[in-house]
Amino acid sequence: MKSLFALCLGVSFLSAIGCAQDATVAEPPKTEQPVAPVTPAVTPPTDPPDRGFWKDLISPRALLATAPGTLLDQIHEFPKEWGDGVPGVEKRAASLYGQFVIGDLIERGVKSIHKENTRYRRRGDGNFFLRMEHIIVFTVVARKPDGGYTPAYSTLANDYGSWAIATLWSPHSLRNPASIFEWGTGNVGVRAGGNLLREFWPDVKSIFRKKKK
Repeated sequence: MKSLFALCLGVSFLSAIGCAQDATVAEPPKTEQPVAPVTPAVTPPTDPPDRGFWKDLISPRALLATAPGTLLDQIHEFPKEWGDGVPGVEKRAASLYGQFVIGDLIERGVKSIHKENTRYRRRGDGNFFLRMEHIIVFTVVARKPDGGYTPAYSTLANDYGSWAIATLWSPHSLRNPASIFEWGTGNVGVRAGGNLLREFWPDVKSIFRKKKK
């Protein structure tokens, strides 16, 4: 993940002039004493406002949750029982879109009870391994309103719960705990991949901008 904090240091100096109190005994002049630099309060980054459930249904997020997966599932004919051709595409797209809608509802429901901020904030600095650690941690960890941290129950419930419900209309071969764990974990991996892009894509863009100059 952006350098979230930029520090601007302002340095000021106050001086006092020594003055003689006695004509015969001179008081040594006072030297200038630098005042410790004041670090301005850093305002934490603000997250964009929530679009709301209904707007999410026709958002780019909904498209990204449906289109790439439909294409990959169609290429690999997953699940095989749905076949290929237009009927297969329709079933896979409807299934993935249904998972998106159900997952969004689950996530919002959990957040209404357990207050969490699951928006990813990129680290933006440090070496590759520190940034990768940040990506992994904040794929499964959320921020609390008081500034602390908590497991991201809402997104994990989305990842596993949406697939668990989707098995109700999936072929019987997928209606088992192993399938729910496997594909739910796959959903977690997809979110981690999205965070990876959010963390490093600004760096990639800056490289291309420098080359154009």
